[in-house]
Amino acid sequence: MSQGNVTELISHIITALSNCSLYSEEHPLVGEFSEKALRVMEGLYSNDTLTLTLLGDSLVFNDNPITDKGAHISSFKRKLKRKGIEKIIIRKGVGFEEFKKFIAGVASTERVASSPRISVGMVEVRFSSEGADVGALLNENITKVKGIYQGIAKFKRLDMVSLEDAVAGFITTLKRETNVLRIVSPVKSYSEYTYVHATNVSVLTIFQAEALGMKGENLHDVGLAGLLHDVGKMFVSKEVLEKETKLDLEEWNAIQRHPVFGARYLATLSDVPKLALITAFEHHMKFDGSGYPDTKRRGRRQHIMSQMVAIADFFDALRTERPYRMAVESTTVIQFMKEATGKDFNPLLVENFLYALKKIRAI
Repeated sequence: MSQGNVTELISHIITALSNCSLYSEEHPLVGEFSEKALRVMEGLYSNDTLTLTLLGDSLVFNDNPITDKGAHISSFKRKLKRKGIEKIIIRKGVGFEEFKKFIAGVASTERVASSPRISVGMVEVRFSSEGADVGALLNENITKVKGIYQGIAKFKRLDMVSLEDAVAGFITTLKRETNVLRIVSPVKSYSEYTYVHATNVSVLTIFQAEALGMKGENLHDVGLAGLLHDVGKMFVSKEVLEKETKLDLEEWNAIQRHPVFGARYLATLSDVPKLALITAFEHHMKFDGSGYPDTKRRGRRQHIMSQMVAIADFFDALRTERPYRMAVESTTVIQFMKEATGKDFNPLLVENFLYALKKIRAI
């Protein structure tokens, strides 16, 4: 087996997947790279089959570990984890249409089905249980997020596998409970605000993205961006974060630096989507160019994902009781949001968010 040929195969698969997520199964680039992958496969079969297996963080091809650490290999492993796929077996003679359908399945948010010449081994997905309680699933994911954030604070590391699992759980829960306001969780204590707020912002941002028609790989990156937007607060002292009285100037300056802390931290991690890094840095910038961090570039516009996270951040933060103020009713939050439209928030995204809430009769 040539490691180079396997890397080439996975590169073609990832490129086909990316284009399928961005456009559709029928886009010419999906077909082009599916054909390229099929051609490379011809020289890789062993006993008329080829097998890709995910073992923890290791990828194995036909019982041989893949040692390549390139970006496409990392992306492929991440994709398999997101889909809960442990093993893919492809049999010789697989055709173009069957392979393209497989690509479309992996790119979608749905469970991937096996086909005559492609078998897909799935990890059991607990979220698919019809009897499972939505609240219990969310509480489980909040606990998971809390553990991840505490790991960052103590050891300066990031558990991407658990983050991926949590986001997959949010997406699945939104499919089962369409009223997003029944999903976002109340904060039970001031000390857990950061974790619950991160979870709620992720859910609310995914909700907005789905209303805009986003799906597949992009939707997972959206969820991760929402989940990690406040990661910089793990580098601000607990005393400042949980202070019950008004912050002094030094403390407020420390809070204002958390977007920079978060972006710097995420920039050191190769497996974090760049979208998450951008959002961590920009989520307190405003639509009109004001806000913080002050980049001295007033012509700079927030990335659209940062704009969506800013809406989710504002909406959830005001609906949550804090040490220095009471919670605000949703109708009042929406009124504040409308008044800030065009200055703090993108008018089109506010319109999308409110329309989506009205559509599911949440407001």
